[in-house]
Amino acid sequence: MPRRAKVRTFRFRGLTVVHEPLPGPITGIALHVRAGARFDGTIPGLAHMAEHMLFQGTDELDQLALNRRAAELGGSHNATTGYESIAVTIETFNEDCDGAIELLMGQFYRSRVEPKRFRKECRVVLDEIRGFRDDPLDHLHERGWSAFFGAPIGHPICGTVGSVRAMDAGDVAGFLRRRFVNANAVLAVVGGVSEETLRKTLSRHVAADRVGKAVRAGSARRGRGGKLRLPGSERGQSFVVRFLEVDPAPRNLLALGVALDLVGADPDSTLFQAVREHLVAPHHRRRPAALGPRGLRARGPRPGSQEAALRLRHARRAPPRPRARARRLDRIGLPVHRGVRAHRRRPRRHGDP
Repeated sequence: MPRRAKVRTFRFRGLTVVHEPLPGPITGIALHVRAGARFDGTIPGLAHMAEHMLFQGTDELDQLALNRRAAELGGSHNATTGYESIAVTIETFNEDCDGAIELLMGQFYRSRVEPKRFRKECRVVLDEIRGFRDDPLDHLHERGWSAFFGAPIGHPICGTVGSVRAMDAGDVAGFLRRRFVNANAVLAVVGGVSEETLRKTLSRHVAADRVGKAVRAGSARRGRGGKLRLPGSERGQSFVVRFLEVDPAPRNLLALGVALDLVGADPDSTLFQAVREHLVAPHHRRRPAALGPRGLRARGPRPGSQEAALRLRHARRAPPRPRARARRLDRIGLPVHRGVRAHRRRPRRHGDP
């Protein structure tokens, strides 16, 4: 296995560049701008609206030409807004890296905020906000977040209906002009492009007159604790969201993040679903499972019950399983129906009924 090349970090005309060469035909590029929702100021949702306007055209390309150019370069072209940053990403072949960086830097420097396009995107964002309101759990999380945190992160990333309606195209254009400067951004490039080629590309597309200054963010203020109760609906359901303060030490914070990625932050976690899909037989996958001291065990109907008889009859009619799967099920504590011979089914051939 070839050794991975060392990650290189350097500055180019004020822009921080992180380069990790990896063998392969694909290069992934991400442009992170420290201009997330915590920098909205007095207009909640301003950063999120700026992200939307990045895809509405530049000085050189209108919206249709921008999307067409992204598709020519690879098609995986997207952006996200968080509280800290706006990230614009693209994946492309190594030989198209120059064109991909040119496209990203064109959005970074020369995105246009036309009033007509701006009003259209306002309607799109308002639909997003209403969608969050229609989901009771999302609505509860949003309200709880606003109570738990103060400024500058105590408001929703999308803003509110009132803040979006009060926003105008000039607010977004001014935000892009102030925040989208070299010193306030990081360009990450991972893939088969060499550092020499990357530096030549940067010399062509990174502007020397847009260095600017890095933005410093104020600390987030703590909101109030206690309980927050919201009026319910006629759905007959209850939803609970709990916010906990965690250890801010980098090592412990990173460990917590990795643990949540592995186990999942909700009952339908990725790990639990993967265990069910890979270890449980097809006709047992809908049975509730429990993780106990002896490993994963299925909790099924009581032996002798009508439901158990129906499931046993269904299992006898089900296609036989290979012996290896039967042994694996027995090893992890799941019931194996005996008397069912395991054999390989003959592949269906052309002309078979």
